[in-house]
Amino acid sequence: MTIRLRLTLFYAGILAAALLVFCIALYSFLQFYIFSDLKSSLKEQTETFQEYVKYKLKIDPTGWHLLVQVDDFDTVQSGMYVQVINLMNGNKMRSRNLGNAELPYSHTNLEERKQGYFVTAKIENSLFIIYNDPLMVEGNVIGVLQTAYHIGVINKFFTILRWLLFSLSLFIVAIASYIGWLSAKQSLKPIYSLIEETKQIQSSEDLGKRVRFHHTGDEVSLLGTTINGMLERIQTMYAELDRSFLNQRRFVADASHELRTPLTTITGNAEFLKKVWTAYNKPPYCLDNKSEIEISVESVHDIVDEANRMGRLVNNLLTLARADANLRIKKERFEIKPIIETVVRTAHLMPKSVIFKVENLESIENLNIAGDKDYIQQLFFIFLDNAFKFTKGGLVEFKLSTTEDEILFNIMDSGIGMDATEVSHIFERFYRADPSRGNTPGTGLGLSIAKWILHEHNGSVDVWSSLHKGSSFIIKLPISKASDRAD
Repeated sequence: MTIRLRLTLFYAGILAAALLVFCIALYSFLQFYIFSDLKSSLKEQTETFQEYVKYKLKIDPTGWHLLVQVDDFDTVQSGMYVQVINLMNGNKMRSRNLGNAELPYSHTNLEERKQGYFVTAKIENSLFIIYNDPLMVEGNVIGVLQTAYHIGVINKFFTILRWLLFSLSLFIVAIASYIGWLSAKQSLKPIYSLIEETKQIQSSEDLGKRVRFHHTGDEVSLLGTTINGMLERIQTMYAELDRSFLNQRRFVADASHELRTPLTTITGNAEFLKKVWTAYNKPPYCLDNKSEIEISVESVHDIVDEANRMGRLVNNLLTLARADANLRIKKERFEIKPIIETVVRTAHLMPKSVIFKVENLESIENLNIAGDKDYIQQLFFIFLDNAFKFTKGGLVEFKLSTTEDEILFNIMDSGIGMDATEVSHIFERFYRADPSRGNTPGTGLGLSIAKWILHEHNGSVDVWSSLHKGSSFIIKLPISKASDRAD
């Protein structure tokens, strides 16, 4: 069922119910008013007529008798029908306009009520309203005075009135339904327009289109604004999904590229060892050619190195997969200085060709952060290892400072640096696979992991770099106060 039809039926139903209540109220009011007035008039006429009725009891040898005498009374002019019944002997006196017809009565009702009452009765196919007034002597009912009005015309009037109200109500409801149908169509015209506009956008698959409507401030205008907002959100989400899909394809391609290199090295060295050992048909420790033994050992070392590289790459991929799965790092409040001291001590032992300096380590004395110790260590190892790899024979400085709410870790190097176009991409996964970054070994995932660790610890990093002049990474971590709660 369409909204248009439902609106039409709804308003038609309301109108029909209102007309029904109105017609019932009008009919009941007219019926009550007319019949009340008629009964009141009949009762008054009866009381007036009682002045013309004279009755008394008479005794003779046969017993008691009721003598009833009615003086002349013009019942024709009053439109009233009169009947007097002598309950002592059963005699009945009727007005001339009754003819041979008799007004019915109930002796039981007279005895029980002993006062006047109204009844409606059908006499010779004509409807009458009858007032029965008892004649009393010493508390006993000895007769009854009956007066009546013919109400056939009134009854016919009410019959016609019922059909008239019913017919008019049907006509009014039909006309109102038709007008409501047309009005609903006109009211819903902007909705149909929005539907057509939306269908066109759907068929064209162009999410850049927007529905056109008049900004009238009504519900239709609000609907149009909502649809356009939804289309804009869908367009944005679609673009994000498209970018995510492209990034995923790039990620898979880059990961395959990174894994292919060590696998090729491992496979090549394994094939070489197979050939050498197969040619001599004896175990490798029985080789008597010193150069072949050295080459075999070097091949084994290459296999081990590449296997370790693959292990690091797989661990990094696992860490990023957990990040993509919205893994939340479990945090605890701890002092940062022992962690940094461990990082610095280990960094001095790392293979490097640079001068490594640490300044202001005492500035973080008794300062705490909320986080995971292992991830914090990994964070600084990533940045320091990155600085060592891209700085040949230069200087790497690790400076610490504090503000009221943050600890600042500044890692500066005098290495190859980057131009402005590269800085905005360095935290992307496998970005180092770009030939512009040189041939320095690595997976290209370290800074992506560092970015995630910083995000999980509510930290940030500022990057400054200039090509052939070095780079500077300012890592900021929030200080955890005693009143703070770790996640």
